[in-house]
Amino acid sequence: MNIPTLLWRTPGVVLFVLMLLPLTGQNANFFVEDLTAETGGPISVNVRANGMSSLVGIQFSVNWDPEVLEYTGVSNIVLEGAPEQNFNRTQLDSGRIGYLEADLSLLGFDLPDSVVLFSLDFMPRTNNSEVTEISFGEIPLRFSGMDVANNRIDTLTANGTLTLEGTSSVRAFAEDPRFSVSPNPFTRFVRVKTKLNYASPATLEILDLSGRLLSTRKLHLAAGNSDTEVQAKEFPGQGAYIIRLVTDREQLHRKVILHAID
Repeated sequence: MNIPTLLWRTPGVVLFVLMLLPLTGQNANFFVEDLTAETGGPISVNVRANGMSSLVGIQFSVNWDPEVLEYTGVSNIVLEGAPEQNFNRTQLDSGRIGYLEADLSLLGFDLPDSVVLFSLDFMPRTNNSEVTEISFGEIPLRFSGMDVANNRIDTLTANGTLTLEGTSSVRAFAEDPRFSVSPNPFTRFVRVKTKLNYASPATLEILDLSGRLLSTRKLHLAAGNSDTEVQAKEFPGQGAYIIRLVTDREQLHRKVILHAID
């Protein structure tokens, strides 16, 4: 059963989910959970929500890049229902799915904050490293929601970053206590700290996960503690990167994740 059919079989009061009502109720927040996963196998991306306790109706759409991810299904549906009843799957080939849930009792969903509403299951279409976004959209279902007092709800949405680590990527490196980065993930800057027992000229490099060099900075490291600040603007955009420090003796690496500023 697709969404339009479901709505025609739903009591009239629930149709307010699709209307822009003049009153505004509580706030709700929907977000896609960030995930780092390896290519070559199935992955599941969680869609979570806050503020669902007193809602009686909700609908929205989630989008992804169909050239990067192949949709294989939906799982972990927290509320009663099934993909055939609660999801508009007419535009999967375009990387879009719609979600609709209605509480026919009108008592509210009574779900805790950060609840997983459902998980989208994918198979990566590439074995290469990739950073892609899972985002909220207006197609095939425009966002709308209603609370138990029959008020339209205000909402905030936060897209998620999916970092795929391929077999050809610069993979996770054994952590060396002499080389660290913080905060990680970061939004404005990341501080690179070293504690070496030798002095050396060095190059600080930023690479993507495929190992492609994006930028370099010349340094001269003294023996002992030192730190260098790297601003977010030095990265192409949000996603996962490798920071590499090259001295005249060795190379040290750390993976960092840049998040967009809310």
